[in-house]
Amino acid sequence: MVSQKMTIKLPTPIPQIPVRDLDLAISFYQSRLGFALDWKYEDGIAGVSREQARLFLDRVVEGPLHPVRVWLNLNSVSDVDALHRDWQKAGVPIPSAPGQKPWGIYEFIAEDCDGNSYRVFYDTDTPTKQKTG
Repeated sequence: MVSQKMTIKLPTPIPQIPVRDLDLAISFYQSRLGFALDWKYEDGIAGVSREQARLFLDRVVEGPLHPVRVWLNLNSVSDVDALHRDWQKAGVPIPSAPGQKPWGIYEFIAEDCDGNSYRVFYDTDTPTKQKTG
């Protein structure tokens, strides 16, 4: 198959985060994670944002809720540590503290009120590889 050159630039994806109680999730994202409510449609879906990060909180009405994991790539190790401190002070569950991983990232993991997780990281190996490569 011959590949075609694609000319349309894709925007930043917006993750859809499953939640059981939309109002509770909105409150958690505002008060603990620092997001702002951008819009809400009835009791079904809402958009929240913080700086360049946008999320859609989607209420799961029937069946099991399947938590998702979102990776947040920050600009430095100190940014990762600062966000960890902020979220820890705000009472966000942190099942994995900040630390350097053998696969070349410095990270911590945080969870929302429905068990969705955020892997907050800085890629410590790629900048070194680019300089030496």
